[in-house]
Amino acid sequence: MVLILSISVFILVTTLFILDMNRDQNINSNVSTYFQPLFAETIVSHNYAVRPELVWQEITKLSDYNFWFPGILRILPVVDTDRFVHQYSFDKFQLAPGSSIKVRPFSLSPLFAGRVISVRANKKLSMELRFNPFHKETIIFDLEQIPEGTSVTCTRFSKGVFSWMSILGFANKKSKILDNLGYLIPEEEALSDDQASATTDAGPQYSREAIIARSVQAGLDGNMDMINAIPDKPTRGMAKAMLVQTKRKGGVMPDHLVKALSEEPAEGQPTEDKVSSNKKTENIDSGLPSFDDQEQLISFVVNKALDGDDEPLNAIGDKVTRGKAKALMVKIKRGALERPQMPEVKQEPSIPGPSAIETLNVDNGNSESELIERLVAAGLDGNMDEINALDDRVLRGKIKAAIVKAKRAATN
Repeated sequence: MVLILSISVFILVTTLFILDMNRDQNINSNVSTYFQPLFAETIVSHNYAVRPELVWQEITKLSDYNFWFPGILRILPVVDTDRFVHQYSFDKFQLAPGSSIKVRPFSLSPLFAGRVISVRANKKLSMELRFNPFHKETIIFDLEQIPEGTSVTCTRFSKGVFSWMSILGFANKKSKILDNLGYLIPEEEALSDDQASATTDAGPQYSREAIIARSVQAGLDGNMDMINAIPDKPTRGMAKAMLVQTKRKGGVMPDHLVKALSEEPAEGQPTEDKVSSNKKTENIDSGLPSFDDQEQLISFVVNKALDGDDEPLNAIGDKVTRGKAKALMVKIKRGALERPQMPEVKQEPSIPGPSAIETLNVDNGNSESELIERLVAAGLDGNMDEINALDDRVLRGKIKAAIVKAKRAATN
C-alpha cells in the first residue's frame, strides 16, 4: 500500500513539475532538482558582483524575507523575555544556532515554528522552516568568494511523505529566490571625494568602458590583477560581471568592448564617467532636476518610474542612489511600502547672457537643434570640451542626456 502511494505521488509530482517547467521562464540562476519517494531537494546558485559581506547582510536580515523569499509572508523572532513588546523584536533577537523563529507562509495561515541551525558569518546560514502542518524544509545558504564577487548557493531539502511539496512550484517561483535577492543587495559604494580626485588627476585616463574592456581581456587570459586594481568599486564590479557574461558566451567579448580597446588615453584629463562629489551638478548634467537631498531625488525618480517613465531612474549616475531607488520600487510594487510623495521640482535659474561658444554658434547661423546635434556627435567621438564649456545648464543637460541615450542604443 505504501509503495503504491509513493509511486502515485511520484507520478503526480513529475507531471506537475513538467507542466511547471513548460511555462515561460526568465531565470538567471543555475537550478537543479532531485526527487525520490520520501526525499526532495532543490539547488539554486547565483553569482553577484559584490563582496560576501553585502550578501550576508541581506540574507541575515530576516525582517526582509517577505520581499524576496517565495512562500514567506512574514518571519518573526522568538525572544525569551518578560516584556511583551520585546518578544517579537528583531532588536533583541540574536541570530545564533538554536534560536527560534516563527513563519507565516500566507495571510490566513497561523504561525509555524522554525529554528536557526547554524551560522558562520559571511559563509553559511542554515535554518529549518515549516510551511504547513505536514511539510518543513531545511534551507541552507552557502556563500563563497570568487574573483567575480560572491557565489551563493541555496539548497532546500525535505524528508517524508509530503517531501514532494518542495518540488511543487519550483520552476515558477522558488527557482527565482536568488534573482529576487539581487534586487535588495546594496551595490558597492563609490570612491570618496579625495580618492576620486586623486584617481582622475594622475596620468593618462581611459573611459570607464575602455577600462572594463581592457580588464575583461586580461581576465580572459587568467590575469585578474588588472580587475582587482581598479580603484573605482562600481567599475570593478561591472568589469567582474562582464567577465562572467563573456565567459558564458565562450569568451567572445561584446562589440562595444572590442571597439573600446582601441581608445587612446587622454593625458591628465578626467574621464567622463568619474564619480562626482557634487550631487546637484551630477543631476543637472544627466538631465535631472536639482534637489536638496538624496531622498527627494529617489522619491522623484520612483514616482516617475511607477508612472511608466524609467528614463529619470536610468539617468542617475550614482550607482548607490540608483540601487536604493530600485529597491524602493520593488518594495512598493509588492505592497510593503506606500508610494512616496512627489517632491517639488526646483527650477534652475538660467544664467543671463550667452557664452562665447553659444555666441559663435548663433553668428554662424546654427539653431539650437543644430547645435545639439553637432555637440552630441562631438561627444560620441570623445570630445566633451565644448559641451562642458556651455553656460546654459539646461542645454548642457539635454546634450549629455542625448549622448547617454545614443550610447545605450549603440550598445543594445
